[in-house]
Amino acid sequence: MIKLARIRRVEDPTDLMSKLEALQEAVAAMRQTFQVQFGLGLEPVGMPGTPDPGLIAYGSTLAVANECVNYQFACGFPEETARSLTRILFALDEDEEPSLEDMGDGLREIPNVAAGVWKAMRERTAGEQYQLGLPIFLKGNSWVRYFPRNVNAIGQTLRASDGTVLQMVLIWQYGQRAGGEPLMSTQIVENAVAAGSSLPMLVLQEAVRAVVETCAVQMNLALEVDPSPSDPRDADVEYGSSIALTSETGGWQLAVMGSRASCEMLTRSLFAMEDGEEPAMADMADALGEIANVAAGVMKASRAAAGQAVQLGLPLFMEGRGCFEFFASGIQGMAQTVHGDAGLSAHVILIWQEG
Repeated sequence: MIKLARIRRVEDPTDLMSKLEALQEAVAAMRQTFQVQFGLGLEPVGMPGTPDPGLIAYGSTLAVANECVNYQFACGFPEETARSLTRILFALDEDEEPSLEDMGDGLREIPNVAAGVWKAMRERTAGEQYQLGLPIFLKGNSWVRYFPRNVNAIGQTLRASDGTVLQMVLIWQYGQRAGGEPLMSTQIVENAVAAGSSLPMLVLQEAVRAVVETCAVQMNLALEVDPSPSDPRDADVEYGSSIALTSETGGWQLAVMGSRASCEMLTRSLFAMEDGEEPAMADMADALGEIANVAAGVMKASRAAAGQAVQLGLPLFMEGRGCFEFFASGIQGMAQTVHGDAGLSAHVILIWQEG
């Protein structure tokens, strides 16, 4: 069963109204961004509701979080709109075909700018202070088709007179528990200032330990770690889940990804399915989101021990490696592979921004 936005199952109607108000301001921020960056006037089409996957071929998202609430601030584009906007941003000829790398750079920038405008709006109108995560490029529409449990979304379609169309999507989670799952026994990683070790390398080690511990505690699944990190763009991945850890001093993006076969193994293990049972895509989104969410909670504790306070974003289901194929300027990434029985292989991916 596809788990689309579960607006009818809200815990508190008043809370839904606050999300609709936040979406209204997100739409206003996106309209302002398009007017300034593209000279295009966007108008809402219809009423807010469940995001329409049929209107999304590419997208971009970033976490916007504080101690009380966290969002994924996202926008999705049909293919022709994505190409057209990229041509405008990079001053390409009308008949020039943009590369996927250019589309990734361009589409990441749009919500990045709009989220900054929205952040200022929320501070002014609601007194809410937010930290911004890193913009992540998304291929396909699985990220709005399958949400982990308790994750909800509302979207608003926007259209310009020249035919440009996009969806502004605001994603949030009900029942979010600070610091990840409290049932996890977190082992605080030592505040290592190891000679010759860079900070990203140390944080990647924390992320890998967090994933290994999560799988051991939740699934009694033992994982072996490859000795050497690698480039995430070389990883053979089909599905996964990503979650942001935002901070005033620079945040991180943690992802757990693997082949379909490996992701299905993790899902069967987490949900105690039969060996031959084929998990539904929605179950896989739940399982991978749960693993990423719990591991991020463990990692939050290790970051606190190292003196960096971070807030957790939301686990977001991803398909393919498009979000890691091309990094924007200043964005870096590393991966480390973990292995289990029966050929299980997963990649722990860490993304950060320099400067």
